[in-house]
Amino acid sequence: MISSALVYLWIGLLLLLIVWLLVRRWRQQVENGVVETAVKYQPFFPLTEPAHRAMIAVQLLGGFLLLTLSKMAFDAVPVLAKWAVAALMVFGGGLFLWAGSRVRRDGLAEDWLAQQLHRVGYGLGVAGWQVVLLILAAGLAWLAYLAAGDQALARRWDVSVMAWLLALVGCLVGGVPMAEWHSWLRSGLGIPKWEWGLLLALFVGAWLLRGTAVTEFPNTFSGDEGSAGLHAARFLQGLADNWFTIGWFSFPSLWYAVQSIFIELFGQTVEAMRYFSALGGALAVLATYWLARVMFDRTTAVAASVVIMASHFHIHMSRIGLNNVWDSLFLAVVLAGLWQGWRSGKRLPFIVAGLALGLGQYFYVSVRVLPLLVLIWVVGLWWWQPRLWRRRLPDFVLSGYTAVLTILPLAIYFAGHWAEFQAPLNRVTIIGERLDSMAMLDGLPPAFVVLRQMWLAALGFTQIPLRLLYDPGVPLLMSFAASLFLIGVAWSLLRFDGRSGLLLLPLLSVIFLSGFSQDPPASQRFILAMPAVAVLVARPLGLVGGWLRLLWPGGKMWILGGTAVVLLWLALVDITFYFGDLYDSYVLGGGNTVVANEIAEYLQTEPKPPTVYFMGFPRMGYYSLSTIPYLAPQVDAIDVVEPITAPPDWPIGDPTLAIFLPERLNELRFVQEAYPSGSYEEVYDEENQLLYAIYRIIP
Repeated sequence: MISSALVYLWIGLLLLLIVWLLVRRWRQQVENGVVETAVKYQPFFPLTEPAHRAMIAVQLLGGFLLLTLSKMAFDAVPVLAKWAVAALMVFGGGLFLWAGSRVRRDGLAEDWLAQQLHRVGYGLGVAGWQVVLLILAAGLAWLAYLAAGDQALARRWDVSVMAWLLALVGCLVGGVPMAEWHSWLRSGLGIPKWEWGLLLALFVGAWLLRGTAVTEFPNTFSGDEGSAGLHAARFLQGLADNWFTIGWFSFPSLWYAVQSIFIELFGQTVEAMRYFSALGGALAVLATYWLARVMFDRTTAVAASVVIMASHFHIHMSRIGLNNVWDSLFLAVVLAGLWQGWRSGKRLPFIVAGLALGLGQYFYVSVRVLPLLVLIWVVGLWWWQPRLWRRRLPDFVLSGYTAVLTILPLAIYFAGHWAEFQAPLNRVTIIGERLDSMAMLDGLPPAFVVLRQMWLAALGFTQIPLRLLYDPGVPLLMSFAASLFLIGVAWSLLRFDGRSGLLLLPLLSVIFLSGFSQDPPASQRFILAMPAVAVLVARPLGLVGGWLRLLWPGGKMWILGGTAVVLLWLALVDITFYFGDLYDSYVLGGGNTVVANEIAEYLQTEPKPPTVYFMGFPRMGYYSLSTIPYLAPQVDAIDVVEPITAPPDWPIGDPTLAIFLPERLNELRFVQEAYPSGSYEEVYDEENQLLYAIYRIIP
């Protein structure tokens, strides 16, 4: 029987094999002269006085800022952490004093440190003062964790947030050469005005499909959404403010902090929870356009953005108040940034990719595999194109540096609370006793069970229905889109290159990880791959359109019109399914969620918050789903767990409600006997099935 130790052994052997292959390849490159003949892409210039002055200015201001923020946090941190804050104070103060000692009336003194920073900047392709920013960013990111601490309430919230945001700015400004900044700003990010209009139209279309009628599609508000909303509300109640710890279900707390802004704007409502997800989904559509645009052409980009915009799966994930859909945004940005940077040699896309890679770790857990996928891709590029890879090495280094500093405060927290990091994974893994039981039940070796799980996940893209969080009765892709997807995958394998690797790796990760997870094809595990799926669906359309334009140059408008018709058909199939056929049978959360929503809606109509006695166990309790507590937060409720066998002696105020599920309705007579002057009401669903009964107690 397989065990966790054996799985770790396999992983260790695989890593050793990879290291051995890399060492062998490196030796081959040395023997062939590849490593030695790689040249720098810019000449070295000695440190000039203007560059030295800029470096001194950044050291003075940055050192003073780090010293000040560290001093603000010093009194708030515990004794064991004071040494670390003191070290940052010494570093900031020392940098300030060193820079000040270099300034004289007759000019600048000799500066060994400035020379070294200048040389480091040359190797990274930036100025020396930008290297200072990058170094300061590391100190600020560490300070962000120290000022935040491990609890829901940060030690110094203002210092932790300011230090972290300044660290991100330091990476962004320090990692991109100023000449490139000027070029981007002059060219409007390289996007013509008409394309800005296209992007606006795509965003509006995506928002309309995601951010309208959010209480009707889905028409129930799940308990998971309620739990997430209750934790987000803690940020408004002053019970939590730490961005760098965890919230409900061991998910990072930054998402809840931002979600609380929408609750503050729209109240503790369904709309407040779902508008934020709709925003993430709409932005993912734009990011998918960017991904396909930098990899292929505008036709493919428009097609890919329409595919993901209209996808029934992505629409649904964008219409529930959970953090899942944001992973699709971060994946698209990371892949687009890496590919654009690799092909163009520009630094800004690499830094944006690093920021997205780090920020993504603060959202849903499927994105946690993305750093490994990026590493595999980068190693693959080194294997196949070592000369170009060496030229891009500073870009990869600074992109990774940015990602590390972005996630650093949360990473330090997880390092000290490893069980919290593993919790979302442990909830769904089959490794261990569960896999042993499955193998014994099916009479198969454990390895075969894992392979079968992977096969089911692979079929979830095109053949078998998704399940768990979203159970629509259909696979990820409908029939025609599925055919295009398979063609796109086949073409990527036949014409394999760096783009193919970036697009196929997320798909492979979904399949591979599903082999060790429960109930494939589980819908929530597909969200990371959705932008890559959309591009692969769109790729055949872009190819065919290009080929037809070569065959009939004069028929460009007809070809574009035909492509538009195909896209409209693809979009309408998914849109009409999601907003039509799906909700003939689909209910988000199931029967208990329907009951909870109806009760919450009833309680919202009460002119004065009532006291509720709830008779629902063992099927459900008042608090077992967070739907009711989130939507009716002022209600005071008591779960009556044990069956009532005699008239109760509850303390009764005004108003007081006794709510019964059908299976406990026989206990109503005891409540009526104790409080005979009340009124009785029953609530039914659309199929005339009794959902619950209410007895309004009058003292």
